[in-house]
Amino acid sequence: MIQRRRLLASSLCVLLPASLVRAQQCRPTPRDALGPFYTKNAPEQTELCASGSGGKERLVVSGRVLGVECKPLAGALVEVWHADANGDYTHFVRGKKDDPACLLRASIRTDAEGRYQFTTVIPAEYPGRPRHIHYRVSHAAHATLVTQLYFEKERGAVDGLAVTLQRDGQGLSRTGFDITLARN
Repeated sequence: MIQRRRLLASSLCVLLPASLVRAQQCRPTPRDALGPFYTKNAPEQTELCASGSGGKERLVVSGRVLGVECKPLAGALVEVWHADANGDYTHFVRGKKDDPACLLRASIRTDAEGRYQFTTVIPAEYPGRPRHIHYRVSHAAHATLVTQLYFEKERGAVDGLAVTLQRDGQGLSRTGFDITLARN
């Protein structure tokens, strides 16, 4: 009897329409706080810290921006910003001059397949907050999303927004972070 139930359950999974499976995969990305350090008109760049002054550990983040139909959203605006290896944000530390080659903020447009990528430094955690990267993602006919990327297995990481780092052993880590926008 138990084997029959297992067989029936597994056959139902095979019979599910592909559109239902896609709908489950393309749920809107959870929202999170904007935070106090957002500034409009971040530079259009994919290298957030070319000088390396914000930290030694390098990070490449890539992903896709999709609609809830699982279709890539070309031309989506991905705005990112985060703290440096000391937990400081550019434009917000009194008495500290910002390094124009390491602003740790950017505006990036997705390509025809909805892909984006940027290189930066791994941010530090600071009092009351785990390490994170802020995102504000917008696209015509879709609701603007404010969210954050967290690093897996860290205190305070938010389920559904935490990513795993793949380290190369030479100071470079990579991760992926796909984003799904809801319709307006």
